[in-house]
Amino acid sequence: MNPFIPEFDGQLELARIPDDFIARIRKRVEEGLLLRGSRRRANYAVRSAGSDEITFGAEDFLTAYNVGLNDVSVRRSGAHTVSYHVTFWRWTWTAVAHGAILGLVFLICFLFVQELKRDVAAYHNGPLMFWGIVVFFCLLWPWILTAIHRKFAEKALQHILRDVMS
Repeated sequence: MNPFIPEFDGQLELARIPDDFIARIRKRVEEGLLLRGSRRRANYAVRSAGSDEITFGAEDFLTAYNVGLNDVSVRRSGAHTVSYHVTFWRWTWTAVAHGAILGLVFLICFLFVQELKRDVAAYHNGPLMFWGIVVFFCLLWPWILTAIHRKFAEKALQHILRDVMS
């Protein structure tokens, strides 16, 4: 899968999957996905639940951006295996929006702050360096962060699932 697409699939092998694993995941989501008893920074809600599958997702902007597990589906895929599918498009689009806003601020400053224009022009390859940095951090960096974030989001979900299943 393309590392710049904000979604991933995976499987988790466990010694035993409890019969009530859906109820356990539901309870964890309702009590606080990351930190039990606190939904302040991790406000998730169950979207659907069946006998072998549960889907939950971030309910607000802060949760979508703080954690990045925007939409999660977990299902039993074997006697000792659970499979999951996660998307974090809202996390990625928020990072892209931040980059675009920052790029717009740099553009406005460059166009209207004459001292900035002079300072950039004073250096050999100054405009190339200035706009290269702007393009990198405002357009490319959010997508690089998406690729980096995937690994940490998956580790967080696996940790939660192991904790719930124990």
